[in-house]
Order: sequence, then C-alpha cells, then structure tokens
Amino acid sequence: MNKDLFSRSGLSLDRLRSFLEVAEAGSIAKSAPDSLSRQAQVSRQIGELETYFETELTVRRGKTIALSPAGERLAVLVRQQFDDLQGFINEQRKLPRTFRIGGGASMLEWMVIPAAGGIRKVLGNAALNLKSMRSRELVEAVRDGAVDFAVVREDALSEEQRAKTSLPVARLSFHLCVARSLLGTRPRSWLAQSEQWTALPWAAMAGGGQLDQEVRQAVEAACGRFVPAVECTSLLQVRELVAFGACAGVLPSIGMKRLAEEQVLSREFEPLMNYGRPLVLHWNDRQMRRRGIEKPVLEKLASHLAHPARKVT
Repeated sequence: MNKDLFSRSGLSLDRLRSFLEVAEAGSIAKSAPDSLSRQAQVSRQIGELETYFETELTVRRGKTIALSPAGERLAVLVRQQFDDLQGFINEQRKLPRTFRIGGGASMLEWMVIPAAGGIRKVLGNAALNLKSMRSRELVEAVRDGAVDFAVVREDALSEEQRAKTSLPVARLSFHLCVARSLLGTRPRSWLAQSEQWTALPWAAMAGGGQLDQEVRQAVEAACGRFVPAVECTSLLQVRELVAFGACAGVLPSIGMKRLAEEQVLSREFEPLMNYGRPLVLHWNDRQMRRRGIEKPVLEKLASHLAHPARKVT
C-alpha cells in the first residue's frame, strides 16, 4: 500500500464523486442546480482536493469554471476507478456487466438499436447504456472513458485513430425523399428537376451542422433560395415528417429503412453524391484492456453494426 496516499487528509470517495459530477456536468451550478448549499459544499470539496493534490483542478472562465489539464486527467482516473468498483460490486451480485455505447441520436435509432441483441451476445449478455452525442463529443468521451465504444464519422478521427482504434461499419449515401401525396399529379421524374425543388415543403435541421449546411447550399444553388417548412433538431424528426407525408427531406441511406415505398418516393440527392460519409466503430485501447475486450470481439461488434437486421446467432 502506498502510505503517502493516506498520510494527509482531504481525499475521500465523496470528494471525488463531487468532483466527477462537476466534470461531467460542466459546472458546479449544473451539478447541483436546485441547491445553493450543495453548490457551496462541492466548491469547498474541490478546494480540498486541490490542496491534497497540490495542483489546480479547475480554472475560471468568466463566470464559469473549466477543468485544468490536471483536472481532466484526474476526472479520467476517478471515472475508471469508480467504474471498476461498480464492476466488482456487480460481479459479486452476479449482475451482468454494463457497456456504454455512444452515437448520434439517429445512428443509435437506425444502427445500434437494431443490432442490440447481437451486441449484447458478443459482450456476454451485457447490459447496454446508450449515449447520444455528436461525433466530436463522442471522440472525447471515448478518450476519457465516458463511453466504451462509439459509432462516429470517420472524419472525426485522427489518422492514427482511424488506423489503430476503429473499424468500418457503413458508408452513407444521401437521398431526396418525398411522400407521393406531396407530388399530386406530378410524375416521379419531377424529382430530378432541381429547379422545381422550392415547390416542396422541406424539413431541415436547424442546428447548423455540416450536413444541414450542405443540403441548404445545394437547394439554394439549384433554386436560388431555401425556406424550410419545418426546422427540426434531428434527422429522426426529418424522417418522421417524410413518413407522415408532411414534408420532403434529405435522408441518409440507413434512415430510409422501413419507409413504405408505396407512400414515399426517393432518389439519390445528386448534389451530395460525392458526400458519402463512412461510419466507424471507435474505441480506446486502454479502456479495452481494462475491460478485457480483445480485437476479435471488436470485429464482431463492427459486423453486427454493419448488418443490424441479421439474425442473432
């Protein structure tokens, strides 16, 4: 046992828990939004940890705080140790292990959830905890151990990460999808006449993401303007508006499954023909070693994600 670790006061599980809550919430106020007394306690506990470790764990940025580099490192260590302790408790209680899988909301819905049965079996009938985040946030979450695996865009990874800690699962193409009821008496070929697209009631995402910008710019280039009928927060909502016949929208190939062909017409969205997005399964080697997950298991996970509708064997 390292005697120096316990030779001074200021270190406790409760203090570390409070620090991790702040690290994950992003601020002391958000970690305890309904209790000023709890916020004061957390602030004091972080100060005590800073005294114990003899380093600054947070830095002030205007009216908020952020983790210092040392604080970010400590958050990773605390999360790992808490995960290991919880894993030990679950083992003694004969409970299944839990794995956290991250992805965008639409990727969880369209890719991870259909493959959940196969994923659980590969991981020894583990419990799954799904986390919805953007690709860039997911890469950080994998790095910090906040999620075990993530489905992300390949271009969100560095070249080294692509080569060493990712496996391909899908390549998305993009399609213009329109309910037949919106076309009236127009023939299917009308969809190819891009100069007419402004006549469609479009559904578009309002978050200003890369895909949203590409769609808006493509329609504006073809028609001179783009005025959505409905602005959404996710591709899931765009798909539902298309499915219910309320709007036209651009959807990735994986999001077109189970759209009734007799009700929805589609064609490849030509402005994005060269915009295919490879999706990959991404992990952290250090986290995999801790959790006892080897490369063959990762390859099986990627296979289930690539073919989510296949029968679990």
